[in-house]
Amino acid sequence: MPLQSAANPSENSTAELVLCRYCDLLQELPPLADGQEADCQRCGHELDARQKESALRPILYALSALFMLLLTNLFPFIGMDAAGNSREMDFLDTSAVLLDEDYPWLALLVWLFIQAIPAFCMTAIIYLKLGMFYRLPALVQVARMLYTLKPWSMVDIFLIGLIVSFVKLLTHFEISLGMSFWAFCLFCVLHLRTFQVIDRHELWSRIAPAPQPIAGKIAGQTGLSQGLKVCSCCTALVPIEQKHCSRCKTRVHQRIPNSIQKTVALLITASILYIPANTLVMMETVSLGESIYSTIVSGIVLMWLEGSYPVAIVVLLASVVIPIAKIVVMFWLTYLTTLPLSERSKHGTWVYPVVDWIGRWSMVDVLVVAILAALVRFDAMVGVYPGAATFVFAAVVIITMFAAMSFDPRLLWDPSPEEQLEQQRE
Repeated sequence: MPLQSAANPSENSTAELVLCRYCDLLQELPPLADGQEADCQRCGHELDARQKESALRPILYALSALFMLLLTNLFPFIGMDAAGNSREMDFLDTSAVLLDEDYPWLALLVWLFIQAIPAFCMTAIIYLKLGMFYRLPALVQVARMLYTLKPWSMVDIFLIGLIVSFVKLLTHFEISLGMSFWAFCLFCVLHLRTFQVIDRHELWSRIAPAPQPIAGKIAGQTGLSQGLKVCSCCTALVPIEQKHCSRCKTRVHQRIPNSIQKTVALLITASILYIPANTLVMMETVSLGESIYSTIVSGIVLMWLEGSYPVAIVVLLASVVIPIAKIVVMFWLTYLTTLPLSERSKHGTWVYPVVDWIGRWSMVDVLVVAILAALVRFDAMVGVYPGAATFVFAAVVIITMFAAMSFDPRLLWDPSPEEQLEQQRE
């Protein structure tokens, strides 16, 4: 649904003023019917959406997802047979085995990414939606935690990691899928669907009214030029002189402080760590007392030579192409902010959200190692153990995610430092 342009102001007095979180344009958001969405007239990003049965559907999806997660933890997850020796893995074993083998940090990451954070997100959504009907405490605090932790819920990536692991194991072992595996697949679908039927702006509007302490502000101009800023947590408008959002109490900055410096520093750190991540051992396979060490690249080559072309391509994309592309693109975006507005590529507007979203998928290789380490345990006959590169590569992925979070996309629309100085002189 197109928004009202600045040249033709809306006659609807009930329209709400909103600031785009990506380009800082102030716009009028008209009342939306179920199934409608409003996109920014400048950069095209979604500002708001109205879902059908916006309270009931998320509750039902989230409840169903939690029930599937419970089933996932109650029954055998995966079974494996090798030369008459069988082993069953429960879902919790993915992190428990790593903890027993003295990999506490990797165990903690896996447990957080595939169990604790997803479960909290579903529980939080149920709580927030019930808050639309009942006066529940701490709704604002729960919503803040939900949107802080949402990017770190990686059940979908774990599912891809499982598929990659199965393909690697099927040539040597017989795999059987337990009831918990199918419950986990349903949990992934329901988890993703729950987030699809929730819009951040609409959710916050139902929790607490959007503050509108402004008068005389003109739609079609930037918040920067009118002394306004937008809360990154609840999307509320905040006057420039106000330090905290009056709705969610989050500290609000007109632009992320030292955004470019933080982003560049994190990208340089990730670039340096990416070298040992590719040269150190990613995984050690012990078979009949003989150890085979593999790096990221050698593992991809081995899968290709064994004929597992789709899996080799997936791992190549996740572990090599995506991390390098994300680092290069993020450096490019930071460079764009130094150019005059007339020389900037508008592709950066849509490239940034894509890079921000896709970077988390690089974690698939780390999760594959964790799955194999938990599943391939046949005493002295065969076993898989994480190498040092697993921790380093996980650090690369996490640091690049923080780099994307520290980059402020509104800088792509702001005048360059030189242009700002010229404007001040004038």
